[in-house]
Amino acid sequence: MINALKQMTQLKAALWVNAFLYYFKRLWIIGKYVPDSVYSNYGLKRGLSIVAVVVRQLIDFCGKPIYLATVVTLPLMLLLYGNPQYEGQGFLVMAQILFFLNCFLGALGDSQIFAVTRDKIICIKYIHMNAAAYIRAALAFKYIPFFIYYLLWLLIFARMSGGTVWQGFLLWLLLVSFRMMGEAAQLIIFDRTGKVISRSMGYSWFLITGGLAGAVLPFLFGWKPLLASVLTHPAAVTAFAALGGWCLWYITVGYRGYEKKFHRSIDINFLFSNLVKASSGTAATFKEVEMKEKDIAISEADKEKFRYLRGYAYLNALFFARHKRQLVKPVCFRLALAAALFGVSVVLWFTNRELAVRLSENMTAMLPSFIFIMYFMTVADKASRAMFYNCDKDLLHYAWYRRPETILKNFQLRFVRVALYDLFIAGAVCLAAAGFRLLCTGTVFDMDMLLFCSAILLLSVLFTVHHLCLYYIFQPYSESLKVKNPFFSVLNSVMYMLCFICLQIEVGGFAFTMTVLCFTVIYILAALVAVYRRAPVSFRVK
Repeated sequence: MINALKQMTQLKAALWVNAFLYYFKRLWIIGKYVPDSVYSNYGLKRGLSIVAVVVRQLIDFCGKPIYLATVVTLPLMLLLYGNPQYEGQGFLVMAQILFFLNCFLGALGDSQIFAVTRDKIICIKYIHMNAAAYIRAALAFKYIPFFIYYLLWLLIFARMSGGTVWQGFLLWLLLVSFRMMGEAAQLIIFDRTGKVISRSMGYSWFLITGGLAGAVLPFLFGWKPLLASVLTHPAAVTAFAALGGWCLWYITVGYRGYEKKFHRSIDINFLFSNLVKASSGTAATFKEVEMKEKDIAISEADKEKFRYLRGYAYLNALFFARHKRQLVKPVCFRLALAAALFGVSVVLWFTNRELAVRLSENMTAMLPSFIFIMYFMTVADKASRAMFYNCDKDLLHYAWYRRPETILKNFQLRFVRVALYDLFIAGAVCLAAAGFRLLCTGTVFDMDMLLFCSAILLLSVLFTVHHLCLYYIFQPYSESLKVKNPFFSVLNSVMYMLCFICLQIEVGGFAFTMTVLCFTVIYILAALVAVYRRAPVSFRVK
């Protein structure tokens, strides 16, 4: 296993370094000063490999407290605020939230054994590494640092929530045990049925729904964390640890079918969408935006509207008319979420009127959370993938489509249409917030509400600009539907982290709202300028 782990680590580092050097050479201005001989500079590449490993570990180490602070501390603080029945039960509430999110959703929804990665395909399909040895190495590479980092931070967060170090250790042992049980369960199902259950969309949605419901709903109804009391009892943890230990033995030593059956699980034809998902780093695949025969038909009303359109205006109108299922349907789904959000606020008004009134009187205090919500409410990312998969991938082969004026004209038309979709969603959120304010206070129009709605509307434009501009500046997708530009992934991750960090801000208020408004305006202007300067040069099929 040691040799397999060493080979796998070297391969991961080599893939990362070569991709980094390739795209660094393509950077504007500074890239042309990097010679091609840099690929043969083994000293430099070895140094970059070490840096890559260190940076990765630092990200994993720092990511644990951010995750725990977001999914545990923030809900815990909101729950304890104004709910005296949970006083002194902070650790048990934390344990129950973590159980459903990490032990249920995380352990059963994720699998290192069946993760589809470039290094796994190279090692097993092309280098012909022993499959069992690779799996043991991959599990060690993933879980040893994963569990070590979690141990330290769980001990700290257990103390912060009112528990003891011993209770934190028991919770960590529970997390380790359920991770191993989740891996073993998916392996047993694959061995019996030949199916990787974690790749099933229905199964994934079941886990997401069950995990979130178990973590949140009991406390909305004021129930005590009785499940956490049972799960963290030393006797229960001992039983789960014994079962987890057996599962660890089974997936590393006891299972004998890796060499015979495992190759099928990473066959490209076995599940193409998972390869796209792994290579692109996105939560959705190009399968989502694939057109069907029924999408081709254009309604008579649309035909009448298109009669007077010409050129690229007609092309893009036709594109969006044929992508209603991929784009308009998600908009309708988000509108339903906004309505559900208003429904939750009505329930809050009935169950805790004092808290509801306090929140409605200071809407900007909730803006940090809504930044993260709006990041996922926009449809620009999906629209960009639809543009590439169903249009640009083919048309970019023609010289007339790559002309600067054509690229910028198409960008203008697409930006306006997608921005309208996202503004419609943002408008629904603002309407829900206004309804909540009216229900609680009998008034709507004041400076606090105006600032909140302005920020929500501008955030929708910001995320539209962010996704479309990154697509046009980097055009990250290849014809094989893989992300070929790491800077695109890095900038997407940075934006996600900024939204994620906003969740740590306890109070928004006037100053925070004004900062958000200034940032959105500056970012939108800067991104649009960058598109007009770079897109005519960089928007090419790869």
